Amino acid sequence: RIRVDPDRPAEFTLKLRIPGWARGATATVAGAPIATEERKRGYLEIRRRWAPGDLVTLDLPMPIERLYAHPEVRADVGRTAIKRGPLVYCFEHADNGGISLERARLPRNAALQHGSRPDLFDGIVSITGAGRVAAVADWADDLYRRSPPRDTGADLTAIPYYLWCNRGPGRMLVWIPEA
Repeated sequence: RIRVDPDRPAEFTLKLRIPGWARGATATVAGAPIATEERKRGYLEIRRRWAPGDLVTLDLPMPIERLYAHPEVRADVGRTAIKRGPLVYCFEHADNGGISLERARLPRNAALQHGSRPDLFDGIVSITGAGRVAAVADWADDLYRRSPPRDTGADLTAIPYYLWCNRGPGRMLVWIPEA
């Protein structure tokens, strides 16, 4: 929200930055919708006669999205990364109940939800979803088998990448295999 407060009514252009990741941005002035489709170089320009106390509201949606790397990036083939708005997320050992992240998979159809975590870093938004983990309990000393490993369900949690490794050593994944 931006309160425009000129000394007296005046006509001028207010330019609001709408980043490329903010698809579906909406804006209002004094509660009236403003068209956001026409932007100039990433800016929404609102030209009008402004009065003291005019309120501009800009909503930049931040849906959860999956990212995929170019197929020539061999290390990321069959993997996905999670982002929300401009933030890339990671799966950190500290948030995932001690499961081996190397054996974790995120099904392509897994619903992902975001939620507030006031207990973590003075408040963050984490992303959770139902994943799968390859089980090793019945493998004993076998190195190879003719059948694939069983897998079990696991609740997976991701936090913003910029926060990883702040709670002690542990594994982390940005690009998680899709199941």
